[in-house]
Amino acid sequence: VAMRAKPRHPYINSDKISIALVISLIFLFSIVQWTFLSAQSWPLSEQPLKIWMLDIGQGDALFIEFPTGEQMLVDGGPDDSVLAKLGSVLPPWDRTLDVVLATHPDADHVSGIISVLDRYDVSTIYESGVGAHTPFGQAYEERRDSEQAQVVEISQGDVITIGEVTLTVLWPEQTQEGQYPAKRNNVSIVFLLEYGETSVLFTADTEQEVEDEYALQVGDIDVLKVSHHGSLTSTSWGLLKPTDPEVALISLGKDNSYGHPHPVILDRLNQVGAKIFRTDLDGDILLTSFGGEPTIESHPLPF
Repeated sequence: VAMRAKPRHPYINSDKISIALVISLIFLFSIVQWTFLSAQSWPLSEQPLKIWMLDIGQGDALFIEFPTGEQMLVDGGPDDSVLAKLGSVLPPWDRTLDVVLATHPDADHVSGIISVLDRYDVSTIYESGVGAHTPFGQAYEERRDSEQAQVVEISQGDVITIGEVTLTVLWPEQTQEGQYPAKRNNVSIVFLLEYGETSVLFTADTEQEVEDEYALQVGDIDVLKVSHHGSLTSTSWGLLKPTDPEVALISLGKDNSYGHPHPVILDRLNQVGAKIFRTDLDGDILLTSFGGEPTIESHPLPF
């Protein structure tokens, strides 16, 4: 009896298998290549870095929430309006802050900090040590000294690291303990925040003569917190040319009596191509970054 060859499985075709295998390999290679090329753009963390410039009138108050969950307040504005803003950002049960940084003891920067210390438990207070023979300066010192917080004086060269975020102090050159200068603006704490490819320069109220001292330490930045609310005394070409900011944030009160921001400063920022956000027109301003290019939006808070 002649044996017939066993028929091939009707559903298997070797040519089709080869084509499918090639397609699968190409697809797999594409995934690997895409993964490799896009790895640098992936978030450093599932949670973003968030920086709020709070609309608190004529003054400065910036709130930073780090990807690892820590919270920092940089200055507190001229009064207790910062409390309502923090109440919008934080859940109602949260009455703690990891860090408060007082750039200098002028009333429009530290008055709100006094209210914050009354309402929140603060772990660490960073300052330069400079004092002020003013009612607000003395009130801040008294309230600070009664707080159970660690007080740390910082100056040029100090680096604060929180998770993947670094804050490098650029000014003042040395701590100011026991110093009561008439011109406190120029001993304001200036620091550069860096997170992946995001860089933000916090300039407090420093003026041109000081900007020239620290500007060359910086290089290109994404965001400039414009100094002294847009005063003509600051935001010089000596700062703008080496830093070339893409975004400028200005904190100031609506229809303020100082004429801030000065038209010359706005013109300079426009000339370097910086997109300008200002609290008197845009309300609260929120910067969000996953470690790449930051995004900026206005009016993120309900009031």
